[in-house]
Amino acid sequence: MLMEETKVIRRPLKEVWAVVSDTNRLNRYIGLFPVDFSPFISSAERLVRKAKGKAYGLLTFEWEENVFEWVEESYYSIERNYTRGPVERVVWKVALEETENMDTRLTLAGSFEYSSLIGKLTVKNGVIPQLRKTFDYASTAVVLVDGEPASQGSGAITVDERLLDDAESHLVDLGLGRNAVSSLIGTIRSASDEDVAHMKPYRWARQYGITRPEAVQLFLLASEEGILDYEWSLMCPNCRVAKEHTDRLAGVKNTVHCDLCGADYELDFDRYIEMTFRVNGTIRKTSKQLFCVNGPVNSPGTVAQFRIPAGGERNFSWTPGQPGLQLRVLKHNFKIPFAEQEDGAETALHITETGLSASVLHQNPMLTILNDTVTELVIAIEETDWDPDALTAREVTSLQLFRDLLPTEVLATGMQIGVGKMTILFTDLKDSTRLYEQVGDAAAYTDVQKHFTFLRMIISAHEGAIVKTIGDSVMAAFSSSADAMRAALAIQSSAEELNRTLVNPLTIKMGLHTGPVIAVNANGVLDYFGRTVNMAARVQQESEGWDIVLDESQFDELRTAVPHQLIETFTASLHGVGNSISLVRILPDSVADSAAVKEEEQFRKSVT
Repeated sequence: MLMEETKVIRRPLKEVWAVVSDTNRLNRYIGLFPVDFSPFISSAERLVRKAKGKAYGLLTFEWEENVFEWVEESYYSIERNYTRGPVERVVWKVALEETENMDTRLTLAGSFEYSSLIGKLTVKNGVIPQLRKTFDYASTAVVLVDGEPASQGSGAITVDERLLDDAESHLVDLGLGRNAVSSLIGTIRSASDEDVAHMKPYRWARQYGITRPEAVQLFLLASEEGILDYEWSLMCPNCRVAKEHTDRLAGVKNTVHCDLCGADYELDFDRYIEMTFRVNGTIRKTSKQLFCVNGPVNSPGTVAQFRIPAGGERNFSWTPGQPGLQLRVLKHNFKIPFAEQEDGAETALHITETGLSASVLHQNPMLTILNDTVTELVIAIEETDWDPDALTAREVTSLQLFRDLLPTEVLATGMQIGVGKMTILFTDLKDSTRLYEQVGDAAAYTDVQKHFTFLRMIISAHEGAIVKTIGDSVMAAFSSSADAMRAALAIQSSAEELNRTLVNPLTIKMGLHTGPVIAVNANGVLDYFGRTVNMAARVQQESEGWDIVLDESQFDELRTAVPHQLIETFTASLHGVGNSISLVRILPDSVADSAAVKEEEQFRKSVT
């Protein structure tokens, strides 16, 4: 049985693609039955998922579902081969085309093969009428400002209004913006199950016009209030899809397996571990039913995907309209980048068992891909940039609020995971030992504790966190080197104000260094170690007080963050570091012009 119907949808093509490519929401809306899916496996030299479900509560269907094929904002198609039930095979395609009036011509086309009269009646009277509802969904589904579909067709929503109202009041009382809090409460009350079961703070912030730091603060505090729960998603670095989830960092393993890529990957905090949120079950019950897991929206960053049979080829005329794309062969994970420019000639790419026939693809009017292997290949054309909406473990664990609210969120004992590039800031007090000896433990201790509070306030305000204190020293971490520098400048520029509140003025020495670190569980604290940490500690030892010291090569990247400061370049031999290195000493203008430095020198003489 064949079906092909076309209608013009009175809305832009981009919006129509946004709603119809989210096949899980679409299938739920049009009334298809929920499905249980297996991971991807190889079957008859093809990459498939095994799936099963029950239609109308009576007919059990089981099938092998091939990977979807699509070109973003153009079409997608899917093939199912049934192993149980009255239907044998289905091929379904949804195609979009822009009209002269900037509307969208939407075509639904399907081929249905069945083995019995029951199968024929099921397709004719059940499946096809449900699929036709795609036209209605494409016309009416609400699209948010970022092009994503809003909630629709998710059924009755029941929330505990008393608990939600109490939590809303508590969040406002904590000083959070009323607009941000109201937007989150509104999301919980009215958004679809999909939206509230997998919430990304950065994406949510973009949708509701709220700053990213404000959104992260809101979500963390909402978790503390019991409105939201959080989890850690362990991401495949190739297809960028979550492969495992864990409620605690202690459940994170060193590696994750991707069924689609057919490989194990070593995890790190920088990209492969993300923090996401979901509504707490006592606030709102959500359905965990799945209707589709293979559609285009489930492969973020993939703009096209094709199947090529063994020994076959695929010709397509498609010139990527954006930079930063690559072609990747799933399972084999061969990769080749697209060049930025066209060269006007046809391009042929051969794929063998051992690799690709070229090192770069030009953006040409016609591209031919030849499969010279004995198995079907799946080709993905994808963005190389990472998901900008990902709240990575690297970012969130370097926030003071995270460490304050979740002090027990640490890795398992003995686990070591790379974090990627972090900026480590060390501070120390100049002549603190002499201070204790001259003025006594009690007075010195009180002032040192006030100094810790002062550092914590400024570091937190600049998106950093105190990892630990070591005597009178502080080790802090930042995911942004610019934030670290701004925090360091703010500390030294405000130190004179701190000293006005103390019995005995203090002089703060500071040094920072940026580079990769390793995360570990150190006595129940999420700690960092490695060369970067050691360098930051050594660089801080070159500080004379009231200044900030760092590697000259790293200072060059931060010049815009330190305008109009007094800068001195010098060479030093650091303990444990082989050769002498060039360092930069920064003295904030407000410090250089202040009488505080002279007062500190006089104090030191008085206690000598």
